[in-house]
Amino acid sequence: MAGAGLAGVLLLAGCSDRSEAVTWTDEHGRVCTGVAVIDTDGDREISSIDCDYPPAGRTPGASTWVPLPESD
Repeated sequence: MAGAGLAGVLLLAGCSDRSEAVTWTDEHGRVCTGVAVIDTDGDREISSIDCDYPPAGRTPGASTWVPLPESD
């Protein structure tokens, strides 16, 4: 299901917009992943957010911001 949302975001992003994968830990300790679409003005819109608690005994890693791979 997340893949369909990601595909939709990538299709909606215009040629001049770029998409990046974002991960973070929210105030409840959940690990979250989303897709940020950044337009030419630098405005960010995050969608396709998915959050889950880490497995017992594990802690989330550092937050990251990574450009999504280019599609062919």
